[in-house]
Amino acid sequence: MQRYFFNVYNGTGLTEDLEGLELPDLEAARVQALSGIRSIIGEELASGLVDLNGRLEICDEAGSVLLSVPFSDAVELRTRSGDKE
Repeated sequence: MQRYFFNVYNGTGLTEDLEGLELPDLEAARVQALSGIRSIIGEELASGLVDLNGRLEICDEAGSVLLSVPFSDAVELRTRSGDKE
């Protein structure tokens, strides 16, 4: 298993992951990233402001960025008419 680090870039700046998680592969890390983004968005929703301009960068132990996941990839927005945005 490889250790992946999940650094969050959003309106408050950079929150660096210093511990990381051991996961089987990059796809598992992407799934974990989407879950983490949804958790952040859920907390923001409680305050009435959701900022989808952030991203979560998945890095390896050397600090190299393996994948960047935009917050907007973690949700599907619909208007009152049911149309997807």
